[in-house]
Amino acid sequence: MRKTRVVTRGPGFVAAVLALLVSAGCGSIGAGADAAAAGRSAGLREPTIPDVSVRPEDRIRGVSFSAPRREMASDALQPAAAAGADWVAVIPYAFVDPADPRVAFDRERQFWGETAGGVARTIEYARGSGLSVLLKPHLWVRGQGWPGEFEPRTAEQWETFLSDYREYILRFAEVADSMDVEMLSVGTEVDLVALARPEYWRALIAEVRAIYGGRLTYAANWDKYARIEFWDALDLVGVDAYFPLADDPTPAVEMLVEAWEPWSDELREVARTTGKPILFAEFGYRSVDGAAGRQWELPEGRRARGLPSNGAAQAAAYEAMFRVWWNRPWFAGGIAWKWYAGTPSAEWIATDYSPQGKAAETVMASWYEGDASAGVRPAVPLPLRVPATAGVPATAAGPITAAALGPARVPSGGRPER
Repeated sequence: MRKTRVVTRGPGFVAAVLALLVSAGCGSIGAGADAAAAGRSAGLREPTIPDVSVRPEDRIRGVSFSAPRREMASDALQPAAAAGADWVAVIPYAFVDPADPRVAFDRERQFWGETAGGVARTIEYARGSGLSVLLKPHLWVRGQGWPGEFEPRTAEQWETFLSDYREYILRFAEVADSMDVEMLSVGTEVDLVALARPEYWRALIAEVRAIYGGRLTYAANWDKYARIEFWDALDLVGVDAYFPLADDPTPAVEMLVEAWEPWSDELREVARTTGKPILFAEFGYRSVDGAAGRQWELPEGRRARGLPSNGAAQAAAYEAMFRVWWNRPWFAGGIAWKWYAGTPSAEWIATDYSPQGKAAETVMASWYEGDASAGVRPAVPLPLRVPATAGVPATAAGPITAAALGPARVPSGGRPER
């Protein structure tokens, strides 16, 4: 049950933020439920799909938590709750090398927040902040990062990978069961494997259900979700919703709302044929020019150095997503990619997916019915109201990092960074 929160945003403050976005060419950006009616096409009435209906109070208002390297403060997730989030995705990464596809997970040298112990503590901290939990295992692939193009090459590699992956998922099914986690994903964007071996996934889901009694999903990439064959064995259709909408540097909200419609038709049809609600297991936009377009083609890592930030583009994309989706009866909610512990440096996240301390946080908080004042006032960045990270000594060998696993290769879809 969603908790009632006191909304502390001032109307003058929110109006000022939205006026800034309009002046940047983003069109009219509303706040909260009032914008849903204003932003939708005139006369549009969303049909109800029999047996697929989510009560507004049960809609998931989530953030994807970026696992910290070291142990964090117990109240590090409180700012997410203050911004209106009532769910958090906790992500225990595992690692695989395409040349030798053994799945490595829960290792001493991983980030603290990716280990079983760190995951358990993060879940405890989420509970303390009043957040429900989606436990969302995710593969990181050596040399490319993104798992959407990973597929074993030989029969022996298939056997090794599928056996190890099963162990990985069942291990965290046990964690989910022992900690009464509300939802578990059996995978994230491992779509070529999912498409090639649907019966493997059905058997794995059955094993998970024998251990864990909560809701189950799978997070498919935006370009593969409609082809997944085992949605009937799960409770929700999970979609990582990086749909390309418009390549304009700073598109108007109205343009983005219109651009959503073809994808809306496809998603509605999947909800109808599967009889399952649609969950945006990830949605997000970077604060750069073209944020709502082909995100996977945007500069990453070193190539992104010196890239100018564009908070208005990110905020407009957030606003359009909420306008189009938030009141559809078969939409289960969404989980924003991504949210950090501690106080991320404004320079570091200036072009990042995180909405923290940006105009997009104001938009998100307005729709999540949280405290919209945590975002950025026009032209004046506000400090994040997040406690400092409580550090613990790293292991002598240091944490496993993306650099140690090889450079990330820009994929054909999705977002590669960890």
